[in-house]
Amino acid sequence: MNRNIFDKMRKAHVEQIERIKKLPGHEKAAKDFDIEYAVAQELYRARKYAQLSQKELAERLHTTQSVISRMESGAANLTIEKLNDYATACGGQLKVKIAF
Repeated sequence: MNRNIFDKMRKAHVEQIERIKKLPGHEKAAKDFDIEYAVAQELYRARKYAQLSQKELAERLHTTQSVISRMESGAANLTIEKLNDYATACGGQLKVKIAF
């Protein structure tokens, strides 16, 4: 592909993002996604720090690898209890912080 095509694709992408940002509810959905993504990243980091595979962690939590995968991708509904169990299984502890 030549550079002109990439420029057109990039421009179309930017225009699409701008249209999406104008949709009702976009701001709340974006904030919700950011929070879920941050939690998922922390879960992944905790598991890696504990040097556990998803399968090993799943065994500790008496669940399946696919559940761990969903938790780490932000696709699972997480409760404080589940987060605490995950942290404990990784050898850590859950701490909740409200920042301003």
